[in-house]
Amino acid sequence: MGLVDRERIKLITLQGKIGPALEQVDNEFRRIAEGDSPLTREICDHIRQGKSKRFRPTLLLLAAQDGDGFAPDAITAAASVELVHTATLVHDDFIDESLTRRGLPTVNVKYGPSAALIMGDYLYSKALHNLCEAKLHHAVELLARTTVLMSEAEMLQLEYRYDMGISEEMYMQVIYQKTASLIENSCRIGVSFNKRMAAAEEAFGTFGSQTGLVFQITDDIFDYLGDERRLGKPTGQDWEEGRITLPLIAAWRNASSETKRRIGELARQTDSSTRAECWPEVKAFVTDFGGVDYAFDKAREFGEKAKDALGPVASGPQKDLLAVSVEYVINRLN
Repeated sequence: MGLVDRERIKLITLQGKIGPALEQVDNEFRRIAEGDSPLTREICDHIRQGKSKRFRPTLLLLAAQDGDGFAPDAITAAASVELVHTATLVHDDFIDESLTRRGLPTVNVKYGPSAALIMGDYLYSKALHNLCEAKLHHAVELLARTTVLMSEAEMLQLEYRYDMGISEEMYMQVIYQKTASLIENSCRIGVSFNKRMAAAEEAFGTFGSQTGLVFQITDDIFDYLGDERRLGKPTGQDWEEGRITLPLIAAWRNASSETKRRIGELARQTDSSTRAECWPEVKAFVTDFGGVDYAFDKAREFGEKAKDALGPVASGPQKDLLAVSVEYVINRLN
């Protein structure tokens, strides 16, 4: 059995423990996102065709699960989290002018950039309004805070676009705000519904933030090693769009002055087609100077911190399943 199959089994096994609840989340997602206009409904149907891994709702539910199953409010909170995540993808594709997402045309390609911008706003708004209607005030606070962090991260990415001077510390700040904050608050929201574990919200938040860092670092590694047929999106996209991620930051730090001069010249190019032409050279540079290996090591380091955070508070199947979720993120291929 190949590695891809083993990793898929890990995720399937993980989600199989909460399968009925995830089906409820899907139904709740559909209910919340349902709009009055035919175009809104059509775009929502298109988005749902690209099957989400539902990783954030999965973590929320695993944190929320106790001996009695799940509180009904955990289902609606998980669906709202997935709406926020979906909104970020729609907006990301709009900003990046991406052509595909999950193997399908992006909303901005199929329906136009205006529709993509409006749909992203719509999904954000529906998610928060749904939580308000359910009187889940703590979840509203956490998700609202997350949307602010994610918006600020997008501005930071614009500020450091094409900039080889970006530090590893700034990169970590960006990916925490962009990706890890939503995963962190998914875990915080989930455990708030767990009567036995609610007091351990801080530990679950640490677990989520560290897992989120792993998630984004491995995602950035895929740009250098991934297979776009499995990813459902092109590789080399970060480089083409001027995002300097951890593998390139690490390789740049390790390289000789002469080699850095050449890569620095390429990095200053802002035309995407020109950058695409030199992608093989940049990819080889990152591999040759240990950028990918360094990023994998960092991902494993954060993964261990995530599992350690649960040590004092979680136990039994809950702890085991959350640990498996970390291993899935570290070893996933898509």
